Amino acid sequence: MSTYAKTLTMNTPELALANLEAVTEKFNAATENLTAATKTVLMAAGAPLLGLAFVLALPLICVALTAYYTAKLIAARSAGVARYVKNVALFFAAPFVGLAYILAFPFVGVGMLCYLGVKAARKWLELAAG
Repeated sequence: MSTYAKTLTMNTPELALANLEAVTEKFNAATENLTAATKTVLMAAGAPLLGLAFVLALPLICVALTAYYTAKLIAARSAGVARYVKNVALFFAAPFVGLAYILAFPFVGVGMLCYLGVKAARKWLELAAG
């Protein structure tokens, strides 16, 4: 099975919605015995506080969900991610490898000239002696 055939299950939002529904049912059961005036006062005072709680919690929830789905995506496609990271590392290493080649080529050339010169001198000495 290829890595592209794997699907991601998004069960965290569904679990959060299920918990929200359970809390809503408990709240509705608790407020059935209150009078209409008491409900109105509690809702008028609680609504802005509830909205504020959601506004304050939203960035944290977004960061947590982003981290969760990123980790899940990396786990599902680890081979592709590893290949991508390797390519990026090679991209950043390439200028330094090129610099090493540029610095090494004069020494390699001088060494090659010395080797070929010694080889030719030996051959010439063998022909002269022989």
